[in-house]
Amino acid sequence: MKRTLLIVLAASSFAACKPKQDVSSIKNETMKLHDEVMASHGKIIANQMKIDTLLKEMKALKQLFPAIDTLQEKTALTTTLNNLLKAEESMNDWMHRFNPDYNSTNLDSVINYYKTEKQKINAIDSLYKKEIKESNLYLSKFKKP
Repeated sequence: MKRTLLIVLAASSFAACKPKQDVSSIKNETMKLHDEVMASHGKIIANQMKIDTLLKEMKALKQLFPAIDTLQEKTALTTTLNNLLKAEESMNDWMHRFNPDYNSTNLDSVINYYKTEKQKINAIDSLYKKEIKESNLYLSKFKKP
């Protein structure tokens, strides 16, 4: 009986010592994803600038592309620009709210925090990719003939 109890206690001690998940690994995954999104940030800004320039030069755009409907293009350019700005704003909001030094006495709380933040930055990554792809596609039609 004592031997069985000793084995059960030893097994439960080993199980209790084993961490559920390494906090630093989930934090590092979150930060790595953040870094990848930030690498795309320059493309978001570049496309915003290109669209802004096109919006300011609608007269010149009409001369280069006489067949375009400038009112329709202005609406499309504005929508595309606003989508890029929303994507950028979502990243800025996430960065302002993210606490890289989040700490708690509860290990589960810390793990859940970083998992939740990883999900948020993953959604932003998807949004960035979508808006970059769509804006690149839209801007490609304004390559010089």
